[in-house]
Amino acid sequence: MKIAIVGSNGFIGGCLTEYIAKNTEHQLFLFGKSIQNKFPNLPYYQIQLINDNELKLLFSNIDFIYYLASSTIPSSSWENPILEVENNLIPFLNFTEKIANCQIKKIIFVSSAGTIYGATEQKVKEDFNKRPFSPYGIMKLTIEHFLYYYKIKSNLNYDIYRISNVYGNGQDTKKGLGIINTFLESILLSKKVNVFGDGNNVRNYIFINDVVKLLLHSIETDYLKSNIYNLSSNDTISVNELIDVIKTVINIDFEIEHTKSRKSDNSIIDIDNSKLLNEVSDFKFTSLHQGLLETYTAIKQNLLKNN
Repeated sequence: MKIAIVGSNGFIGGCLTEYIAKNTEHQLFLFGKSIQNKFPNLPYYQIQLINDNELKLLFSNIDFIYYLASSTIPSSSWENPILEVENNLIPFLNFTEKIANCQIKKIIFVSSAGTIYGATEQKVKEDFNKRPFSPYGIMKLTIEHFLYYYKIKSNLNYDIYRISNVYGNGQDTKKGLGIINTFLESILLSKKVNVFGDGNNVRNYIFINDVVKLLLHSIETDYLKSNIYNLSSNDTISVNELIDVIKTVINIDFEIEHTKSRKSDNSIIDIDNSKLLNEVSDFKFTSLHQGLLETYTAIKQNLLKNN
């Protein structure tokens, strides 16, 4: 298969690229807005998702597209929701308009399990009522609706993966995402962590290696069907409980500082992953303890190498 990864320089995009290149025979084509290519041995194209007349030509022979391009995080557009429209929705619509009739077998979109459902008090399946309250979540759900529109309009099939909080080696915490990586880096650099609010916010955490393996489900199943999946692990805990687990993994004493909670943060989200796991037989998640240990070791090595 010829697989395009739009956003190949990002955290999930880069890890997905690396996994497919090492473990499959599929042919990869990488796309991003940066001139930089993290994988010099693979074909890379710098593209602009808005008004790029070459998009139709570039994607004319592609079988599957992983769309991982995103320019915001939940907190960044809270005060300026127009950013979501300008930086994410319009580029997506321009891109999809160009490639919708290119005979693509399927487009795979990474959505957000932590924001599109809103606050919940029970496990949520894919058909659960959605009440996103942040511009970030509202826009992710809007793009999901547009994918359904393009299926009706242009017969473009899709898979949507609503992913929980991802962590692991290679995540850029400077963008403000990734509580686990942020905590581990902060502990190594300053021996303290900053917690927004009281730490009772409940999240699901999933290791990046598990994410990329499960994302491959789309090219291993019937591409004539469109699907929506919750992509999460079985590790749903509060921030305070997460800190307790971190203490069992690393042998460093650290302080915990609390600052004012953020309105963009969801209070609780408990995600039901049974639909995807029923289709991916015998999948075993990386334990939170093991994932934390691998992430901590990688961050420590990177900090030593760069200092």
